[in-house]
Amino acid sequence: MTLEELRAEHRAKVKEARALSKKITDKTPDSEARKIEREFDVLMAEADELREQIEDAREQRADEGDERRPRGENVTVDGIGTEGDARDAAFGLKPEERMTTWAQAKQPEKHNLTLGQYLGAMVRGAKTEAEKRALAEGTDSAGGYTVPTTLSARLIDLLRANSVAIAAGARTVPLGSDNNNIAKLASDPVPAWRDENEVVNESDPTFTNVPLVPKSLAVLTRVSRELFQDTLNLDTELPRILATALAKELDRVALIGSGTAPEPKGVANMAGIGTTAHDAALTNYAPFLTARTGILSANAGPVSAIIMHPRDEGALSALTATDGQPLMAPKQVEEIRMLTTTAIPTDGGAGSNESTIFLGNFAHLMIGIRSEIRVEILKERYADQLQYGLIAHMRADIAAQHEAAFHTITGVQG
Repeated sequence: MTLEELRAEHRAKVKEARALSKKITDKTPDSEARKIEREFDVLMAEADELREQIEDAREQRADEGDERRPRGENVTVDGIGTEGDARDAAFGLKPEERMTTWAQAKQPEKHNLTLGQYLGAMVRGAKTEAEKRALAEGTDSAGGYTVPTTLSARLIDLLRANSVAIAAGARTVPLGSDNNNIAKLASDPVPAWRDENEVVNESDPTFTNVPLVPKSLAVLTRVSRELFQDTLNLDTELPRILATALAKELDRVALIGSGTAPEPKGVANMAGIGTTAHDAALTNYAPFLTARTGILSANAGPVSAIIMHPRDEGALSALTATDGQPLMAPKQVEEIRMLTTTAIPTDGGAGSNESTIFLGNFAHLMIGIRSEIRVEILKERYADQLQYGLIAHMRADIAAQHEAAFHTITGVQG
């Protein structure tokens, strides 16, 4: 297969494995859980083999291009720069790209542990040489653990897989420090017509900085000691629970974050976005066409996604035409991907039943994430209940490269 075909096959395997892991719940019988885990392991083994083939094909392509590559140009991994955090941050990861690939290029893995195995070793203590090496790598003087870079990246990838904002097209920017800036074009250069032999009109573009200053986001999860000892699928379920919780909150601030410290500012509160005050229940698709036109008029299209609460998506689906048949969306709206999230509240407005719908070219939304995730185990705090507490702590920020790429429909009533 070609490099592109290998990448497509690898993405398909990982997607299938993630979907499989989500089938395991607290109600899944042990026999069924073990079967799913075996299928999951097979898929991930196949994905790892494909990844090795991708690395080999990429190295061969890089070798073949050495003579043609200009001096000083960085070789990239899946389109991600591998030399310097500034280049990585300026580029950002597309939704289909993996934080794990970026992390492995910077710091090759020294062990074969999964994230779940690492978390388990933190609680019960290291039992294998691989667990001892991994814990030694992550232990700090404060008694917590900084999860090794590659394992942190895996948790971030799980988070990204559960994020609606990422699915809509938002880019993930790996942050290499506490202060990061992305260049943003504030105004375009203006060309002008000229007569022969006349001086060319000079017009410079103006740039501003978009700051990404990571802020603290944490979640505390309690797990019984019996569950740690007896559950077969905790290695896969615990990272999924943490990732889902972090993803939901990251989606919330990406869309409606207040910007009041320590919370990042989300799309709804950014200056320069378009807004349509609907202040009524949805009866047709006119507000969506208005929002789309506003984005395209700002030369910020195409519109990559519409994000709304499931309540509003259900209301749209229930609309009927005068003949009693379902009301079909105009082609311009039908072609836009519709996504839902419960992170958008539905209790706003005078009647406490209003929500907001978001449209945008989400490639202009940047979610900056520090690659290190810190985990602390609280063994004494819940000892009387025979429980462990796990605190997962990450740092992230939200920014937009072009605010006019977004439009909100406010006051949507239930």
